[in-house]
Amino acid sequence: MSIVEISNKPITILKHSTISDIIKKLLETKLSRLIVVEDGKPIGIITEKDVGLFLFSENSKQGLDDIPISKIVKPILFIEEGLTPKESAKIMLEKETSSLTIGSKENIKGIITKTDLVKHYLENSSDKKVVDYMTHDYVYTHSAAPLFKVIRKMLENKVSRIIVKNQNEEPIGIISFRDLFRISIELGSEEDDSGFTISDQIRKGFLSEKGFGDISLAREVMTKGIVSIKFNEKLSEACKLILENNVSGLVVLDGNGSIAGIISKTDITKAIAN
Repeated sequence: MSIVEISNKPITILKHSTISDIIKKLLETKLSRLIVVEDGKPIGIITEKDVGLFLFSENSKQGLDDIPISKIVKPILFIEEGLTPKESAKIMLEKETSSLTIGSKENIKGIITKTDLVKHYLENSSDKKVVDYMTHDYVYTHSAAPLFKVIRKMLENKVSRIIVKNQNEEPIGIISFRDLFRISIELGSEEDDSGFTISDQIRKGFLSEKGFGDISLAREVMTKGIVSIKFNEKLSEACKLILENNVSGLVVLDGNGSIAGIISKTDITKAIAN
């Protein structure tokens, strides 16, 4: 099977757009990446994770509407249309990327993502189990943790999502960059005590040990509830849950109902590559 058969048409954004524009479009389309174009030609790609890591580690005092996306555009990885899903999965893992563009700058024939590979695995599933490919290590925080500590932890571990546990160490939700993007848009017109809009101070606000980053707790920001799967379930069932719930990964539970790890789109990509 050629990867063209499981690819999709890429969604684009203009080069002169701002960080604010791309956040709004990512939320609107519920996608995690956009192709950047200039004069009708693709010049780069931006992912949700790129935006998140930039926003919360960049020290500029510019507002979201003033920062051009050119600061975080990355080169497009082009591949030939004749490659198989297995070959594409190997390239994604080697290049540490979550998408590949089929064709060339002159003729883009589609984009293939880890989500497409998850769909492919589900339609051509085997008897592999979740436990065979799950990641045992995971990053978590507690529901009462102030937001600035949560984001610092996400940046230190370079993850785009973090599990939230309650005082009984039970998982009760997840905080992702998408949750933080949503807050940045919702609060964009509100002013803090110093008279600055949250939009202008978003990175400082989220990371600040005073003000917004300190008074906002993980439980107030998180998406409530988690999508989980038992460690001994088939990997195809994990694919089904990931697609149905539009999430990048699932919490894996052991026989006692405790967290044993995570099964993500990356883990499923590894299963295809192997």
